[in-house]
Amino acid sequence: MWPDNETTLDLIGFKVHADLIREVVTDENMLPVVLGVFGDWGSGKSSIMQMLTADLSARDAEGVVCIPFNGWVFEGYEDAKTALLTSILVQLGEHKRFGVKIKDKAERLLKRVKWMEVAKLGIKHVGVPLGGFLLASWMAQHGVGAPPQLPALPDPTTVNWGSAVADDAQPKGNQPALLEARKFREDFEQLLTETNVKTLVVLIDDLDRCLPERIIETLEAIKLFVSVPQTAFVIGADPRIVRHAIAKRYVERQLREEETKSEDEYNLVTDYLEKLIQVPYYLPRLSPSEVETYINLLVCRSALADPAWEKVRADWQARRVQNFYAAYGSAAVQAAVGAADMDPVLTQRLAWSGAVAPVITEGLKGNPRQVKRMLNAMLLREKLAAVAGIAIREDVLAKLMVLEYTYLERFKELYTWQAAEGGHPARLKKLEHPPAAGDPADAPESELKMWQTAPIKRWLSMQPHLSDIDLRDYFWLARDRTSSTLAGVAMISPLVRRLFDSLVNDNEAEQITAAGQTRDLSEVERVDLYQLLHQRVLRLPADDKAVVALQRLADAGVADAFESLLEAVLAAPVGELHPAVPYIILNVVQGHSEARPQAEQALEQLATSKQTPAGKAAAKALKGLRDGNK
Repeated sequence: MWPDNETTLDLIGFKVHADLIREVVTDENMLPVVLGVFGDWGSGKSSIMQMLTADLSARDAEGVVCIPFNGWVFEGYEDAKTALLTSILVQLGEHKRFGVKIKDKAERLLKRVKWMEVAKLGIKHVGVPLGGFLLASWMAQHGVGAPPQLPALPDPTTVNWGSAVADDAQPKGNQPALLEARKFREDFEQLLTETNVKTLVVLIDDLDRCLPERIIETLEAIKLFVSVPQTAFVIGADPRIVRHAIAKRYVERQLREEETKSEDEYNLVTDYLEKLIQVPYYLPRLSPSEVETYINLLVCRSALADPAWEKVRADWQARRVQNFYAAYGSAAVQAAVGAADMDPVLTQRLAWSGAVAPVITEGLKGNPRQVKRMLNAMLLREKLAAVAGIAIREDVLAKLMVLEYTYLERFKELYTWQAAEGGHPARLKKLEHPPAAGDPADAPESELKMWQTAPIKRWLSMQPHLSDIDLRDYFWLARDRTSSTLAGVAMISPLVRRLFDSLVNDNEAEQITAAGQTRDLSEVERVDLYQLLHQRVLRLPADDKAVVALQRLADAGVADAFESLLEAVLAAPVGELHPAVPYIILNVVQGHSEARPQAEQALEQLATSKQTPAGKAAAKALKGLRDGNK
């Protein structure tokens, strides 16, 4: 088993990315700069941040100060802007080399930040008079004097109580606040100059785990430093989550005020992001050869003693310099450690990694974290098989687990087929070996419709084919899929979760924005979103929010959305379905005439439950559909 944590141990070859980023942020000609390290959740962003922290922290003699900041750790703070500014100043004041010179100046700036924080909280939460009283009490208790040129709190006798500030934004025309921000920036620049800090690098990680409001607040705080010459910010995040946060904060407001087209929304979000982040750097997904190498190195790390492991790691690094594209396989490991140190279990493990690497890469989209989690799950299954005395093929197990891990509904369907046919489902054979075009058997069965999507077809084409293999033992190993074996292993990305939350909430503008963003999801992520919506339909059939969400996705042109809607509705108990569901199906057909045959078939099935509200509504909707087609 391998820990699922960020690390400075590079088993992927990502140090080349960390080295490139280091060159950019330490180049005085590039400063000030904001660089975004972009990638999906689990793609290796945090590990690159760890590598950068270790590398940059060792460059004190070059005048480099590295300050790591984890946005998620400060998620519970009232103001993310204050948390970031405070963290930077505190770490500067405590720095082992520069802290002696910086400490007094950092403390003065820190008092300024604290003053602004308390002033803001006093006005925002308890009103101006009480806020001023608390501010004065806090300042007296902590010995904090009002910073120079700071605007005084409003006079209670002149405050317009009907328009008290209740939003994060300052009132229009609040020039003192703008001057204070500029003064802070000027003082901070002077601090760096007087203390011989040539480059201040702030590494912001886990920003995409934060709530949208915190993401925006952190980005706004970075703006304070954008024009300070010696500064560099490196932001590690999934750019889609950042886009979602920007859209939620700004585009949603715009949608409430006017009819805004999706292209206008996209431009607004893109413009905001591009103005703040000058250098976007996208991490690539792992290729099959890189996944094979990653698996082999993980296996070697756990199986070999430290001296042998160091030989393997050094040999891999040397070979990688000579050839970036070749997988580091069993022969290379044996040459590095010698045949005498090759444990039989290690040899066997290295032998199958080449076979499973393409399957895992395809199913998990080259995501390092998902690869590691799936390997941990596979080891659990293999140990269970050994204890139970079951002989299994690892490539078969890997292929089935890819389906289980990424397309759970299809996995459950395959389980039902094989259970009814002694482990050899005829439908699977038909899917793996489709008849030639024009053959009478060429017409697909309606129940195989969801097996005709592009990602499932690619899965079916992967080796080995499963239709000639007895699958009963493999499904016996997976019989607790819904309980504990893979609990916490199957991942739904934060972006998918947030889009789901937006699609099923009560804000129509947010629903429309989220539906448009769903078009940019990968196939695996789209399936994950459909699964979340399916689960909600089954859990809360009387609530039509998930069905409405699927309708919005279908109207937005998201692939397979209408098929997913029908599948979810037909799986739910008709007697508990919201009676609006049949009319939702009818509304989709009105905008997508090609969906009429599927809609008619679904409405017919719902209408058979004549005594239920949804069944009665389905009969009326079916009649309206047929009358409208005459």
